[in-house]
Amino acid sequence: MRIRMEKNHIKIENIDVWARVGILKQEQRLGQLFSLDVFLYADFDNCVDQDDINQTIDYVEVIELIRSHSKKFKSLTIEKYSAVLINLLKRSFDIDGIKIVIKKCNPPIIGFNGSVSITRVYEKGIN
Repeated sequence: MRIRMEKNHIKIENIDVWARVGILKQEQRLGQLFSLDVFLYADFDNCVDQDDINQTIDYVEVIELIRSHSKKFKSLTIEKYSAVLINLLKRSFDIDGIKIVIKKCNPPIIGFNGSVSITRVYEKGIN
């Protein structure tokens, strides 16, 4: 990951969404709970200088966009799901970088009570 962690970012934690992601017919038909953490890297200097909401990333819009998209989305893997969400955020906001963690809260694995997650990173000009 080339994004320096001290760089300015907004972190949105625990965005709960219901999405149809998985290889089982039940996952594809009914969906399941996912929890997302999203880090959005950007230059916030203009917002700070002018105290202007239009000069920053509106995290309410981010959450609503992710939730709305997830209701309609369907794929076999969380890898695909993460890539689609990164592309959606890239197209929708002026972002220098994105880090997204998607957690499948209750994967349908017999005898397993944990979760499974994927972390993906995008940096403008790199990927």
